[in-house]
Amino acid sequence: MKLKSVVATAVLAAASFSASATVHNLGVLDPSGFDSLIGSSEKFGAGVSINDTWTFELLAPSATSFAAVQTFAVTAGQILNFSAVLNSTSFGSPTPGAGSQTLSWTGPLAAGIYSVNITGVTGLANSTYGATVSAIPSAVPEPETYAMMLGGLALMGAVARRKAKK
Repeated sequence: MKLKSVVATAVLAAASFSASATVHNLGVLDPSGFDSLIGSSEKFGAGVSINDTWTFELLAPSATSFAAVQTFAVTAGQILNFSAVLNSTSFGSPTPGAGSQTLSWTGPLAAGIYSVNITGVTGLANSTYGATVSAIPSAVPEPETYAMMLGGLALMGAVARRKAKK
């Protein structure tokens, strides 16, 4: 009988700890023009450990940004230890705002499939956060830029040749 009560207590204790481990697929980004994808987490209960993964595919190399934003009415509603990691690169501490906190990363990414892991612990019930990923086309120099560069190289060559004759 004592074993049954110990097992029952262990089961109840394990059930009292809540956790969320959801995979969210944001979709495919096409950086041939500015492209952005947006998603939202589910509502969490109070004291829930979050361990969510957000995935997206980038079709071509691009300057890319990812942001996770949580808004809250009272400080107790914020997600504690809110953090994000993209391919083993931490986003650092969240940027606090008036009733919000933001995790963000910006940088170049090659074409491929990426995942961002978001973690934290909710303060109050019904906590949520949103995620956004954006791709910006890589800058391609215009023909005038190449013409100016070639003109400058020609001028430098002429100056070097003139100095060599002296």
